[in-house]
Amino acid sequence: MSDSDDTRTTGDTAGRADHSHRTVIIAAVITGSATVIAAVIATMVAGGHSPKAPAAVAAPPASQQASATPRPVQSLPTTPSAPAPSPTAARVMAGPDSTAIGATVTITGSGFAAGEQVRITFSGTYGATLDLRDITAGPDGGFAAEVTVPDDSVDSDQQQSFEVRGLDSDKHADTPFHITG
Repeated sequence: MSDSDDTRTTGDTAGRADHSHRTVIIAAVITGSATVIAAVIATMVAGGHSPKAPAAVAAPPASQQASATPRPVQSLPTTPSAPAPSPTAARVMAGPDSTAIGATVTITGSGFAAGEQVRITFSGTYGATLDLRDITAGPDGGFAAEVTVPDDSVDSDQQQSFEVRGLDSDKHADTPFHITG
């Protein structure tokens, strides 16, 4: 019969405290062991000899030291971080982002070359695209243009978007749009 069985049948709170005390001791032993192991690994990586190395680690016999060749340290592969977005990445916004056919929408973009021709396109249902107009980016690479929402009445529940593409740089961006009946 285990300690936990004893405390359940007798209601002995001293047995619970004793079990809890053992759990704390076990956790402390595991933590201490992990600390010693980490110190040994760090010493081995740093060159193998350290005046602060734990006493529990014995050096190999002299006969093995002379013939032993150092083993290379294996390192874990590094995971490359995601690239930061380019400060000159093309961006586009439509205002408003949903409206009726025939309404005027302002398309604002940035991230293009100064003076670059930018084509504004509407991507409608079933992959249909309509070139709406070309505009010249300003000295800062940005632009603002008004366009009319085209008749795309095949199925207005499908995803539509406005897209912009630099004709020289081929930079492009899109923004979702929804035709409201």
